[in-house]
Amino acid sequence: MFARLVMKSIWVRRERFLIAVVAIMLAAAMVTPLLTISFDIREKMGKELRSYGANLIILPEEGGSISKFDASHPSIIGTAPFLYFKANNIEFAGTDMQAARKMNPWWHIEGALPGKEEALPGINAAKKQGLKTGDALDIGDSSFKVSGVLDTGASDDDRIFIDFEEAEAISGKNGATLVQVSVLGDIEAVIKFLESKNYRVKKVRQVAESESALLDKTQLLLSLVALFVLSAAILGLLSTMITGVLERSREIGLMKAIGCGNGRLAAIFLAEAAIIGAAGGILGYFAGLLLSQYIGMEIFRTAVSLKPEVFVLTILVSILVALAGSMLPIRRALSIEPVMTLRGD
Repeated sequence: MFARLVMKSIWVRRERFLIAVVAIMLAAAMVTPLLTISFDIREKMGKELRSYGANLIILPEEGGSISKFDASHPSIIGTAPFLYFKANNIEFAGTDMQAARKMNPWWHIEGALPGKEEALPGINAAKKQGLKTGDALDIGDSSFKVSGVLDTGASDDDRIFIDFEEAEAISGKNGATLVQVSVLGDIEAVIKFLESKNYRVKKVRQVAESESALLDKTQLLLSLVALFVLSAAILGLLSTMITGVLERSREIGLMKAIGCGNGRLAAIFLAEAAIIGAAGGILGYFAGLLLSQYIGMEIFRTAVSLKPEVFVLTILVSILVALAGSMLPIRRALSIEPVMTLRGD
């Protein structure tokens, strides 16, 4: 009986019901991408910010070297060892060139990455030594072919890069001077993990702290936008429901006159609001899903991952918004005096 009464009430006022559903749907369509992106924002933006380089550096003990860096953690997405030394009064850096290039994507290389028995001088080192692509470079008993010229805009422009193993053989050192580490996720947790493995860890503060501040501000902005969108939806629903209560004053008075208590009357309105919220939330979720994918492709150049919890949260938020927008109209309905209404006052 209760369900039939609620459905009958919705059907009779289907135009107003649809207006309320559309108001909730628009709010849900905005909340869905905000929630989806908020869940993905640290991962997506973290990957974007990784183009600014490593955010941790592993250092050896004083006067020592890092023979092998083998710590694995889910948040570590890349490492690159570097061995710095001097030979013939020239600064050299031995590294895994593929890993180093991936770690430093802003490097501009005129030529190609060096392979075995090849060298990549920085632009300043190349000018100082008079080197260009294709030239030969002798280091002790070893001879290297210049594969290209590197421009980093940093101190690496004064060095000549060669393969890590060849750097060990020429320098007589075993291990890296430092290891660059790229972390995606909770950097403090990774620092604690590495320190527990007896590594000396240095945070690249200008990268790590700027990244954390930017992500926090972005999530705050998304939260504020969601708050304003939901507030607008509540106001829109409040206006619609108040008008509905005024139109149904005689009906409400009659129901109270024949014995319908305030609790049951409130339950009818709350059930209507919940149905409005659920219907608007479902429709808004699918509309917002398309919007979130568009945002992901336009901003991050990748699809935003679908998360089941976003669907559940969108429906729950939509129902809560509908219920919140119904509180004042329900109070207005419960305050109606049946005698005064039936008399036409």
